Amino acid sequence: MNNRRNARHALLLLPAHRASVGSARHFAEALLRQWRLTEDERCTAVLVVGELAANAAEHGRPHMALRLTLDTDFLHVGVRDHGRRSAPRRPCPDGDPDEHGRGLGIVDALATRMEIRRDAAGWCVDVDLPVG
Repeated sequence: MNNRRNARHALLLLPAHRASVGSARHFAEALLRQWRLTEDERCTAVLVVGELAANAAEHGRPHMALRLTLDTDFLHVGVRDHGRRSAPRRPCPDGDPDEHGRGLGIVDALATRMEIRRDAAGWCVDVDLPVG
């Protein structure tokens, strides 16, 4: 059951630079510990936050926004960047498994839902992770 009335929300704005990725992960870890998510749920969420923040840092400028919302059944993670012209690339199933390009595939495998969309401000990737 989705209970938005009791949902918890957090927003973090950061420069879209690689140095900000660690800050996004640390912020998420501390907040989700405070929100009393299990260790497994926190680890999964921090991995997702790191992958999405890394994409935004690599492709978006000048800043990125991390949004976390916890409700009864899901942790909703959203990362928005400002400046990328092309869509974030979903991994190609026939692609060469090199060091890059697997982040969104990992996120998609961990998430119940992943949506990538563009609006006038830039790209946003929204992910739902099951909790509880």
